[in-house]
Formats: sequence, structure tokens, C-alpha cells
Amino acid sequence: MKLYRLTLCIAFLAITTATAVGAAETTERRLPLPDHGFLQIAVPVSWQDQLRQPPDRLPPTIAFRPRGGLPFDILITPIWPAHKNVVLPTPVELRQRVEQVVGQIKPRAVEKHIQVIELRGSAGVGYYYAATDKAPKPGEYKYLTQGILRVDNLLVTFTILTNDGQQDVVADALALLRSAVHKR
Repeated sequence: MKLYRLTLCIAFLAITTATAVGAAETTERRLPLPDHGFLQIAVPVSWQDQLRQPPDRLPPTIAFRPRGGLPFDILITPIWPAHKNVVLPTPVELRQRVEQVVGQIKPRAVEKHIQVIELRGSAGVGYYYAATDKAPKPGEYKYLTQGILRVDNLLVTFTILTNDGQQDVVADALALLRSAVHKR
């Protein structure tokens, strides 16, 4: 168990270092949020994005994919409060939500213990986990990184789907999330 925790700490430090040292070249993007301003993020120039806007001015989902190379999928959905009087969850409540999801996916994961990791963004705090699918079907992804981040008065949910050799994609996606700012 101690070796596993040490391995997780080393992996997390490697991801953090990769983000700081070898981060991808980025460009600022402003993604419109109906009646709620926009989400400003730093997106790697090698990624393409697609805004998926549902009807009735509901929160959009932004999908990121590579312009070339190995496939990956990153989905980000910024969610605003339904009413002005709605109080956003506290950091403790956000962590509990992520822990609930971990409990649900654990039976399908390779890992016996899935760590919930804090994610500090420029405009809030959140939590995420990373897991490996025990039996991905052909065409499915092997690795899942998923969580929720508070960005000012938005809750940004995210899913990062990758395969072997794509640790940099995860690091770049987490850097993108850390850069997120809600502008009105």
C-alpha cells in the first residue's frame, strides 16, 4: 500500500512537472455561454474544439480532440446556477460528489484504490480522479480522468479520455482547466 501511494505521488509530481516545464503552446479561447458571458481558457494550438450547444439556452459542452495523431476526447461542461438564489457547493461538497462517482466506477477500474486529487484553478478549486478501465472494448479509451472545478460562479465538469502514451494530453487538459476564467 505504501509503495502504491508513493507511485501515485511520483506520478502526480511528474504530471505537475510536465505541466510546468513542457506544457504545450496555447492560444486564448473565449467560449460563449448563453446569457452568462463566456469561459476563457488557454487551449493547446494542436487541439481543435467543437461547441455543442443544446436547445433552450442550456449549458454547452465543449469537446476537444487532436488536429492529428493519436485520438483522445476531452469534454468540458460549464454549468451555472439555475436561479440567482442557488448556492454553489463548497469544496467539501465538491469532493464528496467526486468520491461518489469514484465509488460507482471502482468495480470497472483496474485500481483497487482511486485517489481523489485537488485541482486548484485560477478562479476556484475542484477535485478529480484518474482510473484505468479493466476491459475497454475496441475503439474505447483505456484511461479516464474526471472531475469538477469551480470557476467563479460556474461549476465546470470535465472528462478526459486517453490511451497509452498520452500523459501529456492529461497534463495539458488539467492546465487548460487551471487557466479557466468566467467573464461576464
